[in-house]
Amino acid sequence: MLTIAQGNDILSLDPANHGNNSTESALVNLYDYLVNKDFSQGQLRFTPRLAVSWSSDDNIHWTFKLRDDVYWHNGDKFTAQDVKFTIERSQQDKKLISAAKFRRIKAVEAPDETTLRIETDGPDTLLLHAFVGNGAGILPKAAFEKAGGREEFFKQPVGTGPYAFKRWVKSDRLVLAKNPRWWGGTPKWDDVVIRAIPETTTRVAELLTGGVDIAVNIPPEDIARLNDNKGTRAITFDIARNLALHVRTGKDRVTGDPRIREAIDLAIDRDAIVKQVLEGHGAPTRGFFPPAIPGFAPDLSRAIRFDPERAKALVREAGFSGNKRPAIRISTPSGRYVKDREIVEAVAGYLDDVGFRTQVEVLDWTVYNNKLVGDGFGELYLWGMGSYTDASTLFVDNFKRHYDWSDERFEGLAASVRQAKSEAERIAISQKGQEIVAEQRVRIGLLFPQSIYGVSDRVVYNGRFDEMIAAEDVARP
Repeated sequence: MLTIAQGNDILSLDPANHGNNSTESALVNLYDYLVNKDFSQGQLRFTPRLAVSWSSDDNIHWTFKLRDDVYWHNGDKFTAQDVKFTIERSQQDKKLISAAKFRRIKAVEAPDETTLRIETDGPDTLLLHAFVGNGAGILPKAAFEKAGGREEFFKQPVGTGPYAFKRWVKSDRLVLAKNPRWWGGTPKWDDVVIRAIPETTTRVAELLTGGVDIAVNIPPEDIARLNDNKGTRAITFDIARNLALHVRTGKDRVTGDPRIREAIDLAIDRDAIVKQVLEGHGAPTRGFFPPAIPGFAPDLSRAIRFDPERAKALVREAGFSGNKRPAIRISTPSGRYVKDREIVEAVAGYLDDVGFRTQVEVLDWTVYNNKLVGDGFGELYLWGMGSYTDASTLFVDNFKRHYDWSDERFEGLAASVRQAKSEAERIAISQKGQEIVAEQRVRIGLLFPQSIYGVSDRVVYNGRFDEMIAAEDVARP
């Protein structure tokens, strides 16, 4: 048995309805993608998964050839109709968090069991990106329809992955069992248990005492302890994630004033947070995508200003002085990201130093996600964007809904990135979009964190850039 300790419970068994990287990390063991994302050589490559090959002459009309030896956990045969169903379900159910996943697909056909034809609404060099990550797990058409809909199907979900669903005890654990008919061969583990352990001290203790094999989000101060303990070790690795403050810019909020947003940006000593809170396990930035992601904007990691005196002046210019201090609420989860609460507490201290009156709101991860969906946050909230494969995903976010913000230049770039004639042009557009968001302080980038995991000597695991913990990546010594 392999036991993995996450910092939070999964949010859903529906691959199209969670929008959460740690949930996806569990679901990759249950469902399969059409293609694999591979960062092992320092940049993104797509490799076969359920699709063995794909081709397009114009980046509009695509043909995928699918495996013919794949079976669902219930014994039904996987066909192109299942992929067609998965695409059309996401497009038609607007309530799904990943409803926009396949927005560029205009038509999809399944002329036979192993052939899929897709037509996009224009040249789309990013189509393959839609078939990995949140919302990309393929679902079985017949089993879904037989169950009578989403709620019933996900009580006992069916996938094609190496592990089949056994049970989900909410706020405790997800239990998966070896799929003996997996197309990829014999899975390595009889059972995979993914436990939700929000308390960091408990998660570390479970690893030290042998209760789990892998524990995520280990605090930097515990690295030496794990390395000195017989039978455990700490691993650190770069990940596809950034931590940023997401900002509400509506006119009814104090952060609607661009001077206030600039003051927040200038008040934060990112370098000190990386050194003191993360003990060097990260890199300061004002940006949103780390260097290995296509479209990384290097200037946003170079042009970092820490200027508390200018921040104080901007607060005064915005009409606050003396006992009149702008009130800011910053929301954060605790245990979802490495030192998330401590990072926000440090930010709050910097803001208070330049004249703000800051309240830190710490929330359980499930409550946190519900607030995100319901737009229930105050002026600022910490978010760790991850699981992305390209910087142009910035243009997918609904900035008007989540941040009360719109910008004609940004919207023009969002339209033009779809028609980019070359990779260089698309990257340049993505970089410009990031510069606008950073300039307007709609998102205030803080840092690119490294992941720190604790690993038992009972297993061999080195971590993945996309933070997925696929059980098949974990070996016995």
